[in-house]
Amino acid sequence: MDEGQKRFVEKTRKDLQSGCNVTIVAFGDSITAGFAVRRGFPSFWKALLTEKYPEANVEMINSGNSGDMSLDGLARLDWAALSYEPDLITINFAINDCVLGLGLEEFEMNLVEMVRRIRAGPNSEILLLSSQPLETAPYDILVLDYYQAVERVAREMDVGFVDVYRAWMRRVAQGTPLSSLILPGLDHPNEAGYRIIAEELMKLF
Repeated sequence: MDEGQKRFVEKTRKDLQSGCNVTIVAFGDSITAGFAVRRGFPSFWKALLTEKYPEANVEMINSGNSGDMSLDGLARLDWAALSYEPDLITINFAINDCVLGLGLEEFEMNLVEMVRRIRAGPNSEILLLSSQPLETAPYDILVLDYYQAVERVAREMDVGFVDVYRAWMRRVAQGTPLSSLILPGLDHPNEAGYRIIAEELMKLF
């Protein structure tokens, strides 16, 4: 995790340290929603934040919607995220855009527009997230272009980027089988996989 990423959540981190009320919206597709598991990453992340900052009151709103592409996210951004006036928004789209064939350029434009609208509205702090590796060929290779696009938008728009893909690949390199982190045949994280995402987010806090 690049230390420089911490500056993108500085205000939220200070509010947590001061014991304030903090509202976080996790916005995205089924990876955010927590498809077919009891607890997705927002649930684990909230628990970790509460443990570290017991004085703060953390409201974690899961605005993940299974099957969403970035254009669906754009359509519901106002009511599903901005209406909460959150201190921090995480944005996580890519896999459905890749699998359903939305072009990279349009995908990037949708992410840029989300960032612009957040800045024009509640001006929340923003973290863009990549997603986990996929087991299904050829999407396992194709999706990397979309993850790189997420990182590119984060850099160009000067918002935070959390590289979920790299965090998973580190675990795999250390000997954790990829299949042990993924729901069989579903290309979605199981709870062990979601915990990695939450732990990666916690490195900023």
